[in-house]
Amino acid sequence: MRNTKLQRWATLAALNLVGAAVVLVASSGPVLASTSLQSGAPPSVGGIFIAPVSSTSVRVDAPIDPNGSDTTYIVNFGTTSAYGLTTSPQDAGSGTAMITVSVRLSGLLPNTTYHVDLQATNADGTSSTGDSTFVTRAPDAPTVSTVSTVPKRGSLPPVSQPTQSLSAQLVRVAVTNPAGLFDGLSGISCASRFCLAVGFQGQTGGTVRPLVERWTGRSFAEFPSPTSSGATLYAVACLSSADCIAVGRDGHNTYSARWTGHSWIVVPTPSPSTANGDILRSVSCVSAVNCWAAGYTDGATADMAILLEHWNGDSWSVVGAPSPHATVLNGVSCASAANCWAVGAYDAFPGVGSVLAEHWNGSSWAIVPLSGPSGSAGEFDVISCHRLSTCWASGSGIRNNFMLRYMRGSWHVINDPSITATGVLAVSCGSVRTCWSVGPELTAGYWNGRAWNVAKQPTYIGGGFTSVACPSASECLAVGILENRVTNSTASQRAVAYLARPT
Repeated sequence: MRNTKLQRWATLAALNLVGAAVVLVASSGPVLASTSLQSGAPPSVGGIFIAPVSSTSVRVDAPIDPNGSDTTYIVNFGTTSAYGLTTSPQDAGSGTAMITVSVRLSGLLPNTTYHVDLQATNADGTSSTGDSTFVTRAPDAPTVSTVSTVPKRGSLPPVSQPTQSLSAQLVRVAVTNPAGLFDGLSGISCASRFCLAVGFQGQTGGTVRPLVERWTGRSFAEFPSPTSSGATLYAVACLSSADCIAVGRDGHNTYSARWTGHSWIVVPTPSPSTANGDILRSVSCVSAVNCWAAGYTDGATADMAILLEHWNGDSWSVVGAPSPHATVLNGVSCASAANCWAVGAYDAFPGVGSVLAEHWNGSSWAIVPLSGPSGSAGEFDVISCHRLSTCWASGSGIRNNFMLRYMRGSWHVINDPSITATGVLAVSCGSVRTCWSVGPELTAGYWNGRAWNVAKQPTYIGGGFTSVACPSASECLAVGILENRVTNSTASQRAVAYLARPT
């Protein structure tokens, strides 16, 4: 239908597309964070995470909240759902906040499917992560595969950035991950230290609903969410702790909700009536009365067209912009009221299209001719503007991925395999000299003001990072979705988050 990378992530993050299995029974109200629970409750557990160590060993991670009572945990595992093997009980303490525990399973058979379940127990009961599966590595499988590409020169001047040793780290942090549900985080935004991540939550056989989690400084805790049954949030922009706006999709229509500091208010968005659905994928705000949201209409047909909507503080309205044949917009970012960029692709149906970039000068949108190292073929996935003179854009071409930087009034190709080999789906900068990029399979890159470097990658089940935001110049938060690569099932999707910072 479209570029394979974008199609994969559109499917991964947009679970309520037509024909997709939908998920959670709608809640009657916001779910409280586990930290609000008092002693007298069973432990709370989040989603399980499997980190391969070798062909015969894995590490099992999971978040546990003891809820104020002495708690122990065990891991059941085996080649069937009957398990057959159990680790010795380990102490999780008696705190009232989510902690991440780890258990190493050794003596496994190579290239074999295993079932695993972590159970946490205190005096008030037992909670379980539920059955998950993983496949051990083949004996000769490498721990990390490195892809070396040499991008071709495009129509833009390349900026050569030598790969340097990285002085940065990624540390996994807990998210809520209620047992029995599946979930994912698709977007994050920070207003100073106030950070909200948004996405979806579901239960097999039910209907998805929006998910919002707040960064506490140590972990993500569930936050009041819009109660719209069937809606999924893809992006959020926060100007303060009392002013955030999130966008996404509700069934076939675009969707938006605004956080006022006390509650979420669903804000109507213009959505052309089509059989194949409309979506808002990205949002950027320069003030409380000036936000842009970007997406597309008729998302599964050759009639796809860009959708740009403007928020004036009271309502959303559609703003006209050049829309070539079969056009989509994947990202929008504003450096000021008169300097916004929107990126995507045209001729995007049924396969790889051509990159598209449009610029807002304060009065109208206009196409700006750009291309990556592979020429015009491909599409832009993300745009991020940190200052009036600095933006980053990334995309994927026929042969490889690419990244561009806007500086001194023009765009330049970043000719660096360390960042283009894996692909980038989000970029955020804490300062001009401190940026992070994230992408599929939990890949991440760090910009130190001179060069991009690949960060140490967490091992992963599947899926990857979807968004990143920086609450300060010294640290950023990356969020995303883990997915079991073997089953590739909706029920295996789990939200994930990492804290990224220089060392």
